[in-house]
Amino acid sequence: MRHRRMMAAAVLLCATAAAHAEHFEYKVDLTGTYSEGGTDGCYPPDFDQPACPQPGSLTALLSFDTPSSADGSYVIEDSFGDITNFYVDLGNLPEDSLFGGVNLNGGVPNGTVQSADQSETFTFDWGDHTASYVYDFGYHAANGSFSGTLTEVPEPAPLVLLLAGLAGLGWIGRRRRTGAPGA
Repeated sequence: MRHRRMMAAAVLLCATAAAHAEHFEYKVDLTGTYSEGGTDGCYPPDFDQPACPQPGSLTALLSFDTPSSADGSYVIEDSFGDITNFYVDLGNLPEDSLFGGVNLNGGVPNGTVQSADQSETFTFDWGDHTASYVYDFGYHAANGSFSGTLTEVPEPAPLVLLLAGLAGLGWIGRRRRTGAPGA
């Protein structure tokens, strides 16, 4: 009887957690141009100077949690917003205070996030699998503009995890009933 109560509690806990939060994780692949900045400018014939635009690519991981799986707008305001664990490893964004938001429409997220000083902006839309990252650290400083795609990072299916947990509980119960050593 005790095992049935434990299993029922585990199922209820998993169902409750799944109904109240949503985790999103994407791989970001971007291409574009950037400049390292500098006071020398970019003059011909030597276009290999730090201030000259150069082609580049960026790869990052975007992940965040919404407080609910329901459609709506959720705010990112550092640690005071609705969104938790927002992370995108581009530029200084992981260390900066972030502002912006994520919208869910049909469970599909899109949003814009920027650093507090507005020197960096990251925009993404899972509906069309696109993302962009723009930064400009001021006059004679580094700047860049990148755009590209989002691909979903597969996560273990919640049902598989639930079934594995139930199987483990069943195995423990069986060992206890048979009096196996170490149970």
